[in-house]
Amino acid sequence: MATRQAATVLGLTMLLTLGLVGPTGAAQPQTFTEQARRVDGSNYLVGRVTPDASERLVRYQRRLCATCAWKPYEVVRTDTEGRFRIRIDFPRTPKPTWRYRGYVAATATHDRTEGRVWLACARETCRR
Repeated sequence: MATRQAATVLGLTMLLTLGLVGPTGAAQPQTFTEQARRVDGSNYLVGRVTPDASERLVRYQRRLCATCAWKPYEVVRTDTEGRFRIRIDFPRTPKPTWRYRGYVAATATHDRTEGRVWLACARETCRR
């Protein structure tokens, strides 16, 4: 009986080590790329989530100051090729710097994937 249990544990350990049976949770890496674009006077963040990202939700958060909490800003759904576009706002006065970040929530096959933090300000160069 003890040898059968030891063999079972050894077999499961080997399967996990070889990657044939994965633990619950995400296993495949996912990429989240985004770029800033200006179209007809409006500012957008456009990007792509790969692989297997058709019809996935991309959530954006905004922070109005460096020490403020991240608040939900907008949720967009990717198209069949994993592409998305979100319109961002800028502060009207030159003092504040707003921050935006996007992420795709974790699924059974992918970890949570985050993009970079984007700065938006009314000055020529934004300060962190």
